[in-house]
Amino acid sequence: MMPTSGAAVVVLSGTVLFRVSGKVADCASLADPPHPLADEGALPPTLAMSNAAPPTTASGLRDALIFHAVFFSLAIPVALTARGSALGLAVLLLALLYNIALPLVGHWRGHAGWVQLWAFLLPLSCALPCADWMLVVRMGTLTFPDHGIARLGGAVPVYFMGLWMMLLWQVCWIALATRAPFVVAALLSFAGFVVWEWAARPLQLWHAVGVKTLAGFALYPLIPEVLLALAALWMWRTLADANWPARVLGALSVAVFYAGALSLALLVIG
Repeated sequence: MMPTSGAAVVVLSGTVLFRVSGKVADCASLADPPHPLADEGALPPTLAMSNAAPPTTASGLRDALIFHAVFFSLAIPVALTARGSALGLAVLLLALLYNIALPLVGHWRGHAGWVQLWAFLLPLSCALPCADWMLVVRMGTLTFPDHGIARLGGAVPVYFMGLWMMLLWQVCWIALATRAPFVVAALLSFAGFVVWEWAARPLQLWHAVGVKTLAGFALYPLIPEVLLALAALWMWRTLADANWPARVLGALSVAVFYAGALSLALLVIG
């Protein structure tokens, strides 16, 4: 995932997310929000697990937007100017920097849920390149130019284990600050993945092979990618209070779901 897609999420979130409820002023209530289950008409206790994750506070949202604005203002120029092996090294270092800085900043700012969401998404981010591995080796619909970086199974550059986090974390964290988290997650992930797919070929990160394309990028991954973001959000809301083995298994199951969705989309669309 390229930094440009993450920047698109930052821009969109800063302009439209606070209007999901119809009033900008409603965001002030996020500073000390009631648990969703405490609202009138909340789900019965037997269904309470689906709302285990607490909503993102106003301060948590503000800090996240500032962090990503600073990070991408530094990352995008690097990604746009580097070429060849320098690009591969730059993307690897950016992926490492993001995944080190993100939890550290969250801990420093006192956002426990920020760090917990990162920890939940980490095994998912590390597992998702296996789906790309499938597309390269078995489906033959994807290729990654050689930038001199080690590859998983000789197919997918290892930095993709950290790049997925850049979009998924933002989508989940921002969506949890709204009254319609799944609608917001769908919109943000679609916008982010469109930018991601569109920018990949000019930046020589990857490109599709032998499938239907629009403006140079493949169409079939878009629906599975949106479903991936929704599944990650749903799984986090479900398992936020669970122990870490359950969280890891839940995250890995989302990766398997995404691989299956890609295969079906390729069959129907590609």
